[in-house]
Amino acid sequence: MKLLLLHSDYLEVEAREKAVDSAEDYDEGKKRVEECLVVFNALEEGDEKDLDYVIEKADEEIRDILDQVNTDKVVIYPWVHLTSKPGNLDDAMRSQKLLEEKLSDLEVTRTPFGWYKEFEIHVKGHPLSELSREIRPGEDDKKPAKEREGEEEFSRFIILDEEGNEYEVDKHKWKESDILNEDTRNSENLKNLVRCEIGEGEEKGKPPHIEIMRDLELVDYCDVSDAGHFKWHPKGVLLKELILDYQDELVKEYGAFKIENPLLYRLNDERINQLIGEFQEKIYNWEEDGEKLAMRPASDPGQFPYAQNLSISYKHLPLKQYEETSCFRKEQRGELSGLRRVRNFTMTDTHTFTANEERAKKEFQELCDICKDLMNSIISKGDWVLEWEGTVDYWKENKDWIKKVTRKMGKPAFIQLSEERSHYYSMKADFEAIHPSGIETQVSTVQMDLVNGERFDITYTGEDNREHPCTILHCSTFGSIERTLTFLLEDAVRNGKMNATLPLWLSPIQVRIIPVSPEKHMKYSEELAEKLEEERIRVDIDDRNESVGRRIRRSESEWVPYTLVVGDDELEDDTLSVRRRETGKEVDMEAEELTEEVKEKIKDYPFRPLPLPQKLSERPKFIG
Repeated sequence: MKLLLLHSDYLEVEAREKAVDSAEDYDEGKKRVEECLVVFNALEEGDEKDLDYVIEKADEEIRDILDQVNTDKVVIYPWVHLTSKPGNLDDAMRSQKLLEEKLSDLEVTRTPFGWYKEFEIHVKGHPLSELSREIRPGEDDKKPAKEREGEEEFSRFIILDEEGNEYEVDKHKWKESDILNEDTRNSENLKNLVRCEIGEGEEKGKPPHIEIMRDLELVDYCDVSDAGHFKWHPKGVLLKELILDYQDELVKEYGAFKIENPLLYRLNDERINQLIGEFQEKIYNWEEDGEKLAMRPASDPGQFPYAQNLSISYKHLPLKQYEETSCFRKEQRGELSGLRRVRNFTMTDTHTFTANEERAKKEFQELCDICKDLMNSIISKGDWVLEWEGTVDYWKENKDWIKKVTRKMGKPAFIQLSEERSHYYSMKADFEAIHPSGIETQVSTVQMDLVNGERFDITYTGEDNREHPCTILHCSTFGSIERTLTFLLEDAVRNGKMNATLPLWLSPIQVRIIPVSPEKHMKYSEELAEKLEEERIRVDIDDRNESVGRRIRRSESEWVPYTLVVGDDELEDDTLSVRRRETGKEVDMEAEELTEEVKEKIKDYPFRPLPLPQKLSERPKFIG
């Protein structure tokens, strides 16, 4: 099937006369659809061999583009002129109805099949407004990624409450579990996690964060890159860098040294093939000078060979190395979902090499403490829970220790156990943020690895002067910065957009000054901004020649935590009219009082300066 997809201001179409005897009945007259994606399409020879697959892939392509152009209106327009090898007439007609049904949760208009039609279209003039796609049966593995990877079969499900009390869960009757039906926030969050893992799965439709990330001019789709790769605007880059700075401080306090490895690896190295493991079907790869190469899908392909080349003594243990890296996974198009599921993402990963499992458990606890700090500082103090995964035997042998870690985290946990180890870890703890919609996002993970030290010859020299395999801990403080941002944005609007705000230390603009008269009150505004900057507060000035009300609304739409209006009164008595976004209330404050309030809220967090010109009149608009 060939597709021509046009993001349009409008399409006006009228069926004139039948082009074939078997044309479907139609008497609806002229139609007009505005702000829509027009999908001209043509079924080709051979598509009928697996029409369901063709329609499924067409649906994925269309939804991917709908997300990028931010509309949910679709016009399905059969246009045989797209191909020189049209498919069977009956199959072509059936394909239109199947595609309409597939997209039925959207606002769909289908033009009649088998008619000569007169139409007028006005296509928008942006880079994503004119796109084409071609779909062939059998191009991709039709199974979803989880099925292809061989998702492990869990045989036991257990819940631990905050005190470590244990409750068995029936996979088929999980909704009846009393522990999941208590009237507490933790219980509700845990219930949502269980629902996502063994119940109804994740939500469908466009994730809310996509609209927010574009409205705030943080992140956007990139028309000149592959799907699932994004461009970051200055405020988005600042937000990402601040998150990395904060967790960087925590990891340094933990004692890890920072390293950096290549993004590109040779697949003819057996170690790399093994380390890529379950991501084999998702790697970006190509050949160069007869050699197969791949972009790293995770940090292990760099960190393990790095550790292999170190000379490690028992005196150096525990040895801790840390890396921030871009990773690349070629997820199926239909699985891509804003920043939640991407093909390029930033991961932060620490590997701790220890002498034995006993020491590894101590380090495991310390790493969990770091993840807890991150969750409470960056994610949300209320809306996260734990998830453990491992083997039945490891649970039986280490139940008391797992309960102890859970109690220290102060959160309930959902445990999934399998009879055999299907991954390198024997047990792992995932830190799961729960969105307002009820879906979960894994932010951090700590994993106990008892096999890869020996498997990859990562050893230390013991007191006996012999080589011994290391017991390894994997800790992704952020499995994906992008995925973390989805929660930050969606959590901010948990109670509606009116008072939505990011944590103050992460807000790209912390204070905005609005001079009533840009000419008369600008000097005072600039002096005030300079004082705030000296106190390491990000401040800008809306100096545009617009009404005060309009500029206040602009500040609100950008989620600026503090908005100050500077007029004659402020010049006379140095008292500021301050609007606190979080409460929606205006208060009178002296400049020193405001400064101290902001400094107190951000004192324990990293700071970076404003990434844009201070005056709004000097900034471009990043997203049209």
